[in-house]
Amino acid sequence: MKVAVIYESRTGNTARAAELIGAAAQELGHEVGVWPSRKANLDFLKDADMVFVGTWTDGIVIAGHRPGDAGRLLDLPGIWGKPTAGFLTYAIHAGKVIDGLADIVKLRGGDWIGGNVFKRSRLPDGIAGYTGAALDEAEARLGHAADIDA
Repeated sequence: MKVAVIYESRTGNTARAAELIGAAAQELGHEVGVWPSRKANLDFLKDADMVFVGTWTDGIVIAGHRPGDAGRLLDLPGIWGKPTAGFLTYAIHAGKVIDGLADIVKLRGGDWIGGNVFKRSRLPDGIAGYTGAALDEAEARLGHAADIDA
């Protein structure tokens, strides 16, 4: 599959998570492109079979959590019908920010397949497993799970 990883990052943690997701997908044999949202390769994104969208958790320590730079993510070109998985980085508590990211993906036309949150101090913990599971789900939705090993 052709996989696009698009992200917003303020301090570099989400960029690191995006690169780790891209590397995990590439290791599984997929063609991968990783970009910040404002520099996304639109031709690659248009042809992508699956998209990962990530951002950071904005808000005060225990309240007001929301997807960081949500406006930039809302400016993404449409990802109509593409299986899309979300990921977030956080410092202390992610709240329900993944739900907000799901709303953004759906507004851009993505087929939300779920998401995960990653504590910035524990990267890369859980990235490979999350990436593999998201790719498996995308392949199942696209109907070509068996094509990878062929």
